[in-house]
Amino acid sequence: MNQLQRDKLAKALINEAYTCSDRGEDDEAQSLMKQSVKVRCHDEIEQIVKGDFVGKKVLDIFVRMQFDMDEDKKLMARGLINVLMEDKRFLEVYNPVFTEIENEEEN
Repeated sequence: MNQLQRDKLAKALINEAYTCSDRGEDDEAQSLMKQSVKVRCHDEIEQIVKGDFVGKKVLDIFVRMQFDMDEDKKLMARGLINVLMEDKRFLEVYNPVFTEIENEEEN
């Protein structure tokens, strides 16, 4: 699938996600949004997962985009980070950088 085809599919998934959200189907909307990000950013995800210099630069770009004033860029970047955090390959490569902190209740 080339980039133009991926863009069209991603747009259709986003439109369906908004429709689901309007109907109150938030879980379905979230799932469709993640699928859209996976489709649209396939090449970027693969670069990041490789863990090389280019991949780290691409990851850095998306991390910075999370704080952009443009809501669309912010949404895309946050969606990509969420998709990456569910990708086992990403977690294997970046495990030393990202660690999970367990909640401990104080007595």
